[in-house]
Amino acid sequence: MSLQTVAPGDLDARIEQTAQGIVLFHKELCPHCKNMEKVLAKFGAKNPDVELLAVDSEADPAVMEAYGVERVPSLVIVRGGRAVYTRTGLMNPKELTTLYHSV
Repeated sequence: MSLQTVAPGDLDARIEQTAQGIVLFHKELCPHCKNMEKVLAKFGAKNPDVELLAVDSEADPAVMEAYGVERVPSLVIVRGGRAVYTRTGLMNPKELTTLYHSV
């Protein structure tokens, strides 16, 4: 599944509808965030049942605070409509796959 951008204010509703997914908190001009987008694209190609969402932290700073995200790139893993795990920083595709399936 490809990365879908979530409009400001819509993340809670999207997460509630997500059985399993990953949310990427990013900034438009952040080079590390661009790298994580590529990692998520590779992950999504191998895991089409996982919904991939993206939130622009500059467009929706309140949502970062609500999810306890202080830096980007950060990932929030979603299970059963709830955020269950948060991780900040870069990962390679293998690390992401291992992390996702261990949570």
